[in-house]
Amino acid sequence: MRPGKEIDTRIAREVFGNEVWATNKVVHERAGEIKRPLRNYTKEMEWAWEVADKMRITLVPVRTGEWFAFAAGEQGWESPQAFAEFLAAGDFKGCGAALGKSAPLVICEAALRAVEKRNAESGAEPVSAENTLQ
Repeated sequence: MRPGKEIDTRIAREVFGNEVWATNKVVHERAGEIKRPLRNYTKEMEWAWEVADKMRITLVPVRTGEWFAFAAGEQGWESPQAFAEFLAAGDFKGCGAALGKSAPLVICEAALRAVEKRNAESGAEPVSAENTLQ
């Protein structure tokens, strides 16, 4: 995945449930009553952190200078040991993970993978790529 408006649009729609549209080549999103330019979820940590918080994503630095993002469930973990025990159990239904150099991008990738898996498991229809901007 590459950072940019297509993934930012998917995050706004699929993670936050926001309406997204383009006017005069500027993409906007509506969060409740608030209309604003589409946030750069994939490029700016300030906005990616909102994705991480909403999806309960664990972000781990890797020795190679990369980041590992893991989205699992809505509960989070009470301790690092609880996180390790969850990983050891290997029940990854509805989870999403990503590894890469950009922390904001891997957060968004993990979130979208988790949303896709949860939708597939529940039988919900995914948002098609051709309908990302209307």
